[in-house]
Amino acid sequence: MVQAIENRTALTVRLVAAAPHPRLNGWDLLAVDVLDAQPVPGYADLLARQVGHRLGLAVPSDRVAGLAPGTVIRLRARLAGGEALADKRPEPGTFVIEPPSGPES
Repeated sequence: MVQAIENRTALTVRLVAAAPHPRLNGWDLLAVDVLDAQPVPGYADLLARQVGHRLGLAVPSDRVAGLAPGTVIRLRARLAGGEALADKRPEPGTFVIEPPSGPES
């Protein structure tokens, strides 16, 4: 049996599209462009290599309902079972939404 690595990465992403997650009830699967990634102290960083790439990111639906493409989200995520998952219950200040800034978004 392979033991999972406890991991977290602080990501800054730009929302491209969102849809209900095909397997996780109450979650959405977002297509996001990864703008930045920073290690979270005390955890392995398994997502920093995604900077500059598009990523599928599972996020609880209630956190992203109604967000428009271009919205920037700062959050913590982990890699589990080959899938990027946002923290289900983020600590205060670790899930921040910035509305799209304008037509250039």
